[in-house]
Amino acid sequence: MDAQYFERMSAVIMYRKCVDCGSRKTEELNMDEYVCSECGRAWDRAEAFEAAYREINGVKISYGGFNRGFNEIEIDLKTGGVRLGSTRGRVEKTVATLGDKELTELMEMLREVDILNWKRSYDNPFVLEGTQWEIVLKRAAGELIRSGNNGFPGGWDIFCNEIGKIAQVSLPEPR
Repeated sequence: MDAQYFERMSAVIMYRKCVDCGSRKTEELNMDEYVCSECGRAWDRAEAFEAAYREINGVKISYGGFNRGFNEIEIDLKTGGVRLGSTRGRVEKTVATLGDKELTELMEMLREVDILNWKRSYDNPFVLEGTQWEIVLKRAAGELIRSGNNGFPGGWDIFCNEIGKIAQVSLPEPR
């Protein structure tokens, strides 16, 4: 990852948070390196990027639309459990348990689509009765929510293809 990539990063990735102890009592050594005043650990922006993704311990995807109800896919990144749910009849079932290899591939895909830097909301006011979606990234520090109403971020197709394979369902495509 080059310097230009990190310049585009949003505030979701906290570069000045120690990647070991979590302290925010840090100092900037130079433009891309930091040191913790608490534990003495030094790190760079690439390590902070990886640490931010390691904090994600679950992903919940909800999608649906007018007169169609909503479906949910929930993936526990610690246990590998994949659960499906639906508002039509409140059906819930576990459909898979991911192994280490599949969990690693899922995390690589989340980095590839740069999900931590997706905007909070994508809306297309020119489409009615389309697709609404929400993604909740679960972390110990709190949830990050990304959503859309007939609008989709770059990387949406890659995200949907991979999640669809894992959960054995079809996710909505951009219109």
